[in-house]
Amino acid sequence: MKNPREVLIRPIALSLATILVTTVLVAEAYSHATALHIRDPEDLTLAFLLPTIFIAVFFGSTFAVASTFVSGLAAAYVIYPPQLSIWINDPTQVAELGFILLLAITASKAVGIMIDGKPLGSSGARAASM
Repeated sequence: MKNPREVLIRPIALSLATILVTTVLVAEAYSHATALHIRDPEDLTLAFLLPTIFIAVFFGSTFAVASTFVSGLAAAYVIYPPQLSIWINDPTQVAELGFILLLAITASKAVGIMIDGKPLGSSGARAASM
């Protein structure tokens, strides 16, 4: 029988930590992009695909889909105006974020199929590789 810490707490904590690190890095890059007057700094939202893919590889697509929504909230909070609010004023940007989240869910499900349902973070994948 698996320990509840291994089943739930570790994946959730690592997923949130990954999203937090990505959010800090993207926020810093966004501030530099706006200071340099880059035309569309909202494209940095695509960086939130990376934690979703890593979470899908290590913990499976279920945790990755859940983390996609947390990543979307982080992107709305940090990138889209008004900053430091999850409210997005422009409907075009809401649609953009929606499509990016849809892409992240699709990528996490595709990674789940590619790893054949055996994430690297599970003990079954470690036992099979030994």
